[in-house]
Amino acid sequence: MSPVCQLAGCVKFAFLLLLFPQMAFAAAQYTVEIKPAPVWVQQVQTSKPDTIPVDDIESGNYYLLVDNQLKIDETSSKVRFNRIQQLVVNQRGLEHNSQIEVDFDPLYESLVFHSLAIIRDDQTIDKLASSDISVLKQEGRIEQGLYDGRLTANIILADLRVGDVIDYSYSVIGANPIYQGIFSYRRTLQWSVPLYAQSVRVLWGKAKPLYVDVTNAPNTVSQKDITLDNKPYVEYAISRSNSPILITESNTPTWYNPFVTVYFSEINRWGRVVDWAQPLYHQPEINANNVQEVINEIKLKTSVPNQQVMLALNYVQDQIRYLGLEMGINSHQPSKAEDTLERRYGDCKDKVVLFIALLKGMDIDAYPVLVDTEEGLDLPLQPVSINAFNHVIAKVQVLGMTYWLDPTMNYQRGPLSAIYQADYDYGLVIKPGVSELAEIKIHDPQSMLVKTEIYDLSAGKDGESKLTAKNQYLGDRAQNLRYQLEDIGFKALQSLYEDYYRELFSDIKLIDKVIISDDKQTGVLYTQQDYVIQQAWQPEGDNFDIGFTSHSIRNALNKPSKAERSSPYWISFPNKIHHTIEIKVSNGNWTFPSESLVEDNPYFSYEYSANFNDDAKVLTLKFNYRSKAGAIPEMNIGDYIAAIEKIEESLYYSIITYGDGASTANEASDSGAAVNEGLSTQDELILFAVLLYILGVIYAIATWRIDSSSRLEYCDEVYYPVSRRKMLILSLATGGIYTSYWIYRNWKYVKQTEQLGIMPIARGIFSAFWYYPLFSHLVADSKARFAKNTIMPMGIGVVAAILFFIANYSYNTDNWYLVGMLASPILLFPMLSYIIGLNGRDSHAYIANSKWKARHSVISLLFLPWIFFAVGKDLAILPSGKVLMGEQLFQRNIDFMNDNNIVKDNEDILMFYSDGLISYEDDGNGFTRSSVFSYWNEEGELNIKTADFVDVKNLKVEYGNDTDEQTVITVELNDESQFLLIISTLDKLDQDFYQRLRKNWYQTNKLADNKES
Repeated sequence: MSPVCQLAGCVKFAFLLLLFPQMAFAAAQYTVEIKPAPVWVQQVQTSKPDTIPVDDIESGNYYLLVDNQLKIDETSSKVRFNRIQQLVVNQRGLEHNSQIEVDFDPLYESLVFHSLAIIRDDQTIDKLASSDISVLKQEGRIEQGLYDGRLTANIILADLRVGDVIDYSYSVIGANPIYQGIFSYRRTLQWSVPLYAQSVRVLWGKAKPLYVDVTNAPNTVSQKDITLDNKPYVEYAISRSNSPILITESNTPTWYNPFVTVYFSEINRWGRVVDWAQPLYHQPEINANNVQEVINEIKLKTSVPNQQVMLALNYVQDQIRYLGLEMGINSHQPSKAEDTLERRYGDCKDKVVLFIALLKGMDIDAYPVLVDTEEGLDLPLQPVSINAFNHVIAKVQVLGMTYWLDPTMNYQRGPLSAIYQADYDYGLVIKPGVSELAEIKIHDPQSMLVKTEIYDLSAGKDGESKLTAKNQYLGDRAQNLRYQLEDIGFKALQSLYEDYYRELFSDIKLIDKVIISDDKQTGVLYTQQDYVIQQAWQPEGDNFDIGFTSHSIRNALNKPSKAERSSPYWISFPNKIHHTIEIKVSNGNWTFPSESLVEDNPYFSYEYSANFNDDAKVLTLKFNYRSKAGAIPEMNIGDYIAAIEKIEESLYYSIITYGDGASTANEASDSGAAVNEGLSTQDELILFAVLLYILGVIYAIATWRIDSSSRLEYCDEVYYPVSRRKMLILSLATGGIYTSYWIYRNWKYVKQTEQLGIMPIARGIFSAFWYYPLFSHLVADSKARFAKNTIMPMGIGVVAAILFFIANYSYNTDNWYLVGMLASPILLFPMLSYIIGLNGRDSHAYIANSKWKARHSVISLLFLPWIFFAVGKDLAILPSGKVLMGEQLFQRNIDFMNDNNIVKDNEDILMFYSDGLISYEDDGNGFTRSSVFSYWNEEGELNIKTADFVDVKNLKVEYGNDTDEQTVITVELNDESQFLLIISTLDKLDQDFYQRLRKNWYQTNKLADNKES
């Protein structure tokens, strides 16, 4: 059984040869037989496909046929027949397919070759008789401390050409006796490379039933009774052709298996696996002196059960090195505890048995647990199988607590409650009475980094700065650092720390050796580094700044590149990070606003705060992160990305001090003077439109006042009746003003008829608050007239009033104001219908109020351009005044930039900003993954500035403030020239623009440097 974990060390192959000389010569003594295929094998008819999926093929190899047939019965050995056909597609295929290799274990398996041929132009060339079959020793996992004694039969093909089809078949006879004849077989029916035809056939000759399952597809396995050698068999078969390939996406968890898979097993209960494993792990009473001596030593040191568990665990981890000799039954049969202790090495099962024996000698309950280190979370979804596991750990119950401990781990220190436990999601506890998988629940996973960075900038921008970095490593982080320290050594580890900060400050220097303190009592490992920085402040325009980033949390967030996925997305779990940055600034008038941000979702929790102590001149930034899951479901990737985007800006903090940098004020003044010398044609048109607009407003107001003064009073008028059409059109045309006017007119009627001391004009202006009072008044009127409410139920009226308030509020939002404009008049329709009903459609008041007049057309013409302008900006048809993502741009604007060689045709714009009024052709700034650009139209001439990132020497930024609403980014080129990007500060998207611009520039240059090196 293979382990997963940190290994005790690399075991040299020469040591194994000395230790087990019989294994060194096993390959030389073994001869592969050549015989015809068994008579029970069905020969699958094959044909060459009409087309070859060249784009999907890897390593020049196209599988035309994979045929697996198995025969199992009560009396004879298990036989696995395999036939493979491979097409050599290209030169790479010649290299990949020039050798045939088949693995087997000589201790319980024999290998027989049946055929080997090359099919070339419909001619079959036999290669089996003329080929040498070499038997080689496997050395693939020696560096992992594992040796299983398996051999490899190797055939080198001569005269192989592109276009040839290799067709060979063989059988492996026998099964590991450790399984006691219990059959289990699993076969993937869908691959990540093309497979033209495949078939699986199982001949079942046992009396007990065989359980067959198919995952990720309907079960199409056929079943029929047949007779072989006068014995009854059940034939199970499934075949597929041209199965669609399935490419696993990056960052897919190891437990996620989307491939179609068929399972055959003669057991269907996990209790059967427990029954099989119990005798293997059963250890008699401890009589061995060496084991008892260790137990006595632990008892002398402490009588506290938790401490005894920890001492026993450390003893097995530290004193028994990892080495697995998994030949034959040793693949699953653990050694006796005394034997493992005597030889001082063992694999996972040997270590677990010794660990449990030590605990048993101290009356502490512990049991072996079979786990799968890669597919643990998927185990409950898989059919029951005797070989579903690849590792063993221990379940320990002490003082009412349960611990899942792995004796193959190393470097675990501290109390039992503080060490990292083996979280493999599910496992099978080998204990009498157990019949189901156990969920491995670890309530407080011990994996934490506490990082504190203390910057001393009190000497000012021209002085020397200092940095003290303190780290605390807990749980598996402490384990990993202890391993790293022993693996690469102290000096190399110290260089890694220094290189990390040198990426942030090029002239940083370590003052003294890194301090490493390992607290064996708590299990916490401490480090401290002290640095001096000569030039911490970096020039940014006229000022100097320093940026601070929580790199540890930024890396932990692991943001996906896209939201569309077909598989879950892996993230590190457990993972807890507390990061504090303390910045001591110089004396002076510093202002840092207090900030805080909390994000809590099913995937992670995050807290950020910034606080400034003016007395101590210390700014404190705190970042706390904790992952909650090991994977994000594919349907929730968008939510996960959105959650990251909410907080990623807070991971970056920049402070600025003012300096004596070069000023561009004079250039700005000259530019302004040039503008004021005369008006352009566009400016003249704008001025004319403004004058025309003012005249229209004056006309509308004047005619309204004239009509109001001469308006007839209708004795039969009740409230203010008007047609729904006029209400809707004028409400939309005036941006909601007409709804306020209608509410004002109705309250004016109430004041006049009931002699109330109210202010109708105020109620019209604040109409959002006066919807429900008007509705209540009309309901009272309806009850007085008709003895019932004929408008709408009170509950619906309450909801309508709330929606009316929300609709009016949405006028101030970017995304919902159109909905608000449309909803406001519609929500008035129930009250309007009641008023129309009171007056009648033939009443003079209704006819007069509903009449469309010239000023209404003028008002509509005055407001509609503003509405269209707002809609155009919102939909990014017109420049919106804020930074846009590239995908928000319309194709015609991209075509404009392509046609004018501003952006290359094959590049996508990542972020963009235009300061144009009504056209993107007037002005624009943006960047792609490899270049940055700026253009502007001056007196009809298009000015263009572009640069590939590899030609950019530096980027500088001056962020806009309350008085200057634009951020200026200076792009400095290698030829000493430069150009500017002018960006709006709206919604602080200028910060995101600059950060992403700088990131792409940095990554492009980093990649270019790597290619050159």
